[in-house]
Amino acid sequence: MEVNRSWIPRNEYTTPLKGAPDYCNSGIIKAVAGKDKIQVGRIDYEHYDTEDYQYIITPFWEIIDTLPTNIFQGIPGIDMELRLERYYRVNMEPVFITERTPGKNRVDLWELLDSVGLTYYDRLEWLIRTDLRAAVDNLIVERARNDTIELEVHSPQEAMEAVKTCQRGDRVTIVSLEVLGKSSQKMTDMLRQFCYTGIQLRVSEQNMEIKGEDYRTLVPILSCQLKQMKEHCKEAQAQGIENAKEEGKYKGRKRLAVDKQQLLELYSQVQTGKISLEEALRITGLSRSTFYRRVKEYRK
Repeated sequence: MEVNRSWIPRNEYTTPLKGAPDYCNSGIIKAVAGKDKIQVGRIDYEHYDTEDYQYIITPFWEIIDTLPTNIFQGIPGIDMELRLERYYRVNMEPVFITERTPGKNRVDLWELLDSVGLTYYDRLEWLIRTDLRAAVDNLIVERARNDTIELEVHSPQEAMEAVKTCQRGDRVTIVSLEVLGKSSQKMTDMLRQFCYTGIQLRVSEQNMEIKGEDYRTLVPILSCQLKQMKEHCKEAQAQGIENAKEEGKYKGRKRLAVDKQQLLELYSQVQTGKISLEEALRITGLSRSTFYRRVKEYRK
């Protein structure tokens, strides 16, 4: 779906303030999914010398549109079905802020501010300095930069570092896609991380530019190619085994040799509690199922 850039504000609370603010603060909204921190939007706070202020929430639609609902359910307090480029809350605190930061009337307000080293009241700054999230979602806020950076990446390790330091709009240049991983699986996983970060990728050898919306097409294609490669390898392996059997060259996996007397003695010690089963498995090099299967076989 396209982003709605023609929406008309409905009231004074959604009509953007004009002019230059005297104070600004910005954060990146991230959805936490396991070890991943997926950038889903930006929140800006602007304060004016007239004592007016506004919050601006900018969803990263090209990233959001790739996420399943179990990872991202929306940004609280804004109607995401409108698919606006930006959402404004003028002279009012958005729900996203009120449900996860202390209000002015809290008795312990200054204790909370002091706990993160704040000497002034800025709810967004307080949120940025904490790792707290609301009980209703998996969203956090980390500090945003107002500039963009450009990096050259030469290895998967450098690519992972770029994911940690970059934010939406930053540019990374690589020689070829193979720089991101030696296997198709690792390459696809790294491209997905770049998508989650909003990195604009340039592949110099192919003279290719990959932007946020391009990942939605590229990543599924690579995943499909990887699946086909795996299926082809399995078919080739099965055919190779079948050919070897017909030629009498394939005898299956070699049976691990274990001394019969030693095995039965170890089994007896396990039964009497002299040693643990884990110790017996370590000595014989057998798995739990193979250990008991061999005991049963030898006792017969």
